[in-house]
Amino acid sequence: MVLGNVLLRLGAVVSIAALTGCAMAPKVAATSVAADTPSSWTAGIATLDAPTPAPATAIPRPSPTPVPTPVPTHAPTPDVPTLDERLQIFEEVWRIVNEKYLYADFGGIDWEGLYPEYRARIMRAQLRDEFYAAMIDMVAQLNDNHSRFVPPAAAEAEDAIASGREIRVGIGVIVQPKPDGGFVQQVFPESPAARADIRPRDRIVAVNGRPYVASDGDLQGDIGTSVRLTVARPGSKLRDVLLTRQEVRASILPYYRRFPGDIGYISVPTLWVHDMGEQVSGALTDLVASGPLRGLIIDLRSNRGGWGEVLSGVLSHFVRGQVGVFFGRDYVRPLVVNPPAGPDMRNLSAGLVVLIDEETASYAEVLAAVLQAEAGAIVVGARSAGNTETIYAHALRDGSRLWLAQEGFRLRSGSDLEGRGVVPDVVLEVDWTRFSEDDDPQLLEALRLLGGGPK
Repeated sequence: MVLGNVLLRLGAVVSIAALTGCAMAPKVAATSVAADTPSSWTAGIATLDAPTPAPATAIPRPSPTPVPTPVPTHAPTPDVPTLDERLQIFEEVWRIVNEKYLYADFGGIDWEGLYPEYRARIMRAQLRDEFYAAMIDMVAQLNDNHSRFVPPAAAEAEDAIASGREIRVGIGVIVQPKPDGGFVQQVFPESPAARADIRPRDRIVAVNGRPYVASDGDLQGDIGTSVRLTVARPGSKLRDVLLTRQEVRASILPYYRRFPGDIGYISVPTLWVHDMGEQVSGALTDLVASGPLRGLIIDLRSNRGGWGEVLSGVLSHFVRGQVGVFFGRDYVRPLVVNPPAGPDMRNLSAGLVVLIDEETASYAEVLAAVLQAEAGAIVVGARSAGNTETIYAHALRDGSRLWLAQEGFRLRSGSDLEGRGVVPDVVLEVDWTRFSEDDDPQLLEALRLLGGGPK
C-alpha cells in the first residue's frame, strides 16, 4: 500500500496570515501560536504594545476566509537606519522582552546586563546588516528555541508564505536535510516533483550527479532551469529523474487514507497553515463518508506546531470542555474546546492512536498530550521535543518583527510539557523516515493496536 496523496481543497486556499493571526493594523492585539517557526512556514504581522491573548477556544474560521493584505514592510537597502531609528527599535525590543517574556528570570540570562552591551553595538553599527545582526543576537540570548528577531526582508518573506499565496520557483518540494540526503517532507500539488511521482518519505540522494547537501535546500532556482535528481524510496531501487523548475504554489496539505478494518489514517504535517483545522475536518468527513470508522491514527511526526485556533479546531473532533490552561507571568487562561463543525470522533470503538517523534514540537505536542490525557489516545513513537511555549508577534516601525515566548501550557493534571515532552505509551525509537508505509514500525504498531491494517 502507498499513502495516497489525497489533496483536499475546501473553499479557497486561505491565509496562514500571521503565526499569530490575520495581519492587522497597528496597536491591535496579537493572537497566539506555539512552535518553532521554520522559514518555510511562517508568519504575519501584529504591531502592538500589549498583546491580548487570543481565546484558545477559537474554532477555525468558516471558509472562505479573506486573504489579508500584509502590512507594508520596507525593502532592505545597504544603508543603516539612522541612529535615532536604531535606538528606538532597540529600546522597544528590549522593553517588550523585559516586560512580557514568559520567564521572569529570563532563563538565567542577565537581561539588564545585556542592555549596555547591545546598545553600544547598535550605536557602532555602520551597515544595515550589522544592526540587524546585533538585534538577532540579542534576542537569541534568551535561548528558548522560540523567541527571535526577524529583519524586514525576512518578515516580508514570512508574509508571502503566510498569505497562502506564496509562489516559488522550483520543483515543488519541502526537503529536510539528513546526513545521507534530503528527506522529502512535502510535495506540492501540480508541481514538477508531483508529476515525476516524487512522494513524501522519498530521499534525494544526489543532485546533478553529486551528493545532496544542505545548501541545496528545496531545490529552488531560476524558472526553466533543469535539475537531475537521484531519488531513493524505501524498498525500491534508486531512480534518476530530470525536472524543469517552474512557478509552484506552495500549498501544505494533509494526507489521509482508509486502511482495512475501518481504520482511518491522517497525517497532519503542520498546524501553521491557517486553514489546516478546516482541512483536517474535511479529511475526517471524507474518511467517514464511506462508512463509520472503528479507529483512527493521527500522525504528528515532525509536526512543529502552529496556530492556537488550528489546535482547538483539531481537538474539537475528539474532546470537549476545558482541557488545560495557558499561563503567562501574571495570568492564566483556559484552553476550552467547543463542538466541531465536522465529524464527532469521540466514540471510536477501536480507539485512537497518535504517532509522535522527537521532532514533534510545540502545539503539536499539546495536541498529542491532550488527546492522550482527555481522549484516551495511545501515543506511539519517541518522546517529543518538550518545547511548548506560546509566542506572540510584535511588528516594529521598520518592518522588522519580534517573536517572543509569552505563555506556557499545563494539562488539567497540572503537568507542564516544557522540557519534558510527551511520553509515549508505546516507545518505538526508530527512524520512521527510512521505511515505506508497508513496513513503517510505528504505523504498523498503531494498526495492530487498533485491530486493523493489511491482511
